[in-house]
Amino acid sequence: MNKKDFTIVILLALLIPAWMFIDRTFVAPRYAQPLPAPTPAAESTTPVAPTSTPAKPAAISTAPGPIPVQNQPDQKTLPAEETLTLRNDQLQLTLSSRSGGITAVTLFSYNAENSTDSQPVTFTFADQPALSYQGITGLEKNDTFQLRKTKPHQATIIKRLPSGIQFERTLSIQDNYKIEFTDRFINQADQALLLPAHRIQTGYIANPVGTDSMQGLHILGVDSYTPAGGINYWGRKLNKLFKQNGKPAQLNTVPEPMRLEVVDWVSAKNKFFTQILRPHEPLATMALLANRDINEKGIMPTSIAAALQFPSTAIDQQNEFNLTYTFFIGPKQFDLLKQAGNNMEKVMEFETIGFWSFTNILMEPSRKALLSGMNFFNRTLPGGYGIAIILLTLLIRILFWPLTHKSTESMKRMQEVQPELKALQEKYKKDPPRMQQETMKLYKEKKVNPMGGCLPMFIQIPVFFALFTVLRNAIELRFSSFLWIRDLSASENLFAGQIPFVGALNILPIIMSLSMIWQQKLSSPGAAMTPEQQQQQKIMMFMMPVMMLFFFYSMPSGLVLYWTVSNLLMIAQIGIRNLRKKTA
Repeated sequence: MNKKDFTIVILLALLIPAWMFIDRTFVAPRYAQPLPAPTPAAESTTPVAPTSTPAKPAAISTAPGPIPVQNQPDQKTLPAEETLTLRNDQLQLTLSSRSGGITAVTLFSYNAENSTDSQPVTFTFADQPALSYQGITGLEKNDTFQLRKTKPHQATIIKRLPSGIQFERTLSIQDNYKIEFTDRFINQADQALLLPAHRIQTGYIANPVGTDSMQGLHILGVDSYTPAGGINYWGRKLNKLFKQNGKPAQLNTVPEPMRLEVVDWVSAKNKFFTQILRPHEPLATMALLANRDINEKGIMPTSIAAALQFPSTAIDQQNEFNLTYTFFIGPKQFDLLKQAGNNMEKVMEFETIGFWSFTNILMEPSRKALLSGMNFFNRTLPGGYGIAIILLTLLIRILFWPLTHKSTESMKRMQEVQPELKALQEKYKKDPPRMQQETMKLYKEKKVNPMGGCLPMFIQIPVFFALFTVLRNAIELRFSSFLWIRDLSASENLFAGQIPFVGALNILPIIMSLSMIWQQKLSSPGAAMTPEQQQQQKIMMFMMPVMMLFFFYSMPSGLVLYWTVSNLLMIAQIGIRNLRKKTA
């Protein structure tokens, strides 16, 4: 490994964890202090005030004051639950007469497990149905609604509240994993009524079964998008947001909300799938909800949801308050989310916020281009995504070849002047200013730029980070096989549970580390190095591959495949260069 490649590896090994550390530790999230979930009684009388007060489409009464919707729980025995199913070619919804929400969603195009007889992915929201309300008496999860299928892809949900408000929801399935629904709160009383502060939420979403947290880093996530165009990725702050004092044994599974500014939409997601809830009028703030389990690793969120929080609204007599929503529940696929509009593709996290946002000028277009390139190769050539990653790596190497060649030649000239540079350091070790002067003179005479190998290296770093983001979260790689690898979106996990200490065998990271040693041996300058430098080279020849083996061992196979192929292509490039040197 020459100095240029060694420096790249050092920087990549240090910058990636440093990026995560700085982002988690020093970039303060923009949120208010977490508030406890309000009780129904408190919500019926206390408005949830957003940061900026939105206009309300409902008419405001001029009477002395609207009458709050009182907490009037029904003491009767609940009738049996009824369900209604809506489906199209992409998904199936199960609606429940309890809560009027969605208790299950099935995605027909995606298998739940990596097997030919697997059932499709199904999200179950029975404990807290998706699109259910909290804070309005009569619209809670144990209340009973009327379900009516009005068209093949459309249903109506009706509930008469004790206060005199008629709730009507019209819901229909659209193409591309979208659900459109309109909620009407019709005041049928002869006086103004106050609709209390309330929230409507997505379903709780958990990690995919068998997903290792190391593979996806920030796997669970909740996002919010504001009218001003700002995106917040709250998944990176989960440990901070849900930090509590006290002994772990004293804490149970706890939901906790968080209030923010008025938002365009909110999302809850895991590594491959997302739910996005968007009101067509930005009137709501956001709440972040989480269920947490206590285990030997501490108190960690196991499932999360996002909610829209609305302030209390006065509805005039014989008037109504209406709001239309779009609910996306499907794969985190860039083109699909881009087509959905309203910047929903931002859940892919192709842009960086906080301290590193200045890198977006390179990172965001790089991520989009790399994903498009990988999908293009997969569509047009046989072999699946494994071949697509190899061809993408080859294309990147070709594009960066001029920079790599320039950097290699610069480092080669630096190696050639090392003996003379060492002599200058010995001669003027007691006179640093003179040593600096003579060193610069030597560089000028030999036409050596000590920084000549750095710029090409720094230009390539954003490409690696872009690939890192794309390959770790690409749903296209989910259950995509290549050679012995069953799933390019995960580590190989051969002989799982049978290997001491590491748990499973991952062959590709071992091949990657061996290729690094091979590359370093080929690029070693040999005689151009001092004995001290040769000793350091021997140490680093094995230390760096071991470090990278540890770092990449649990990474998705697609990412390790890229790095391995990149090493092999570099070995071929060095071999061709050395062969030309011998024949010259």
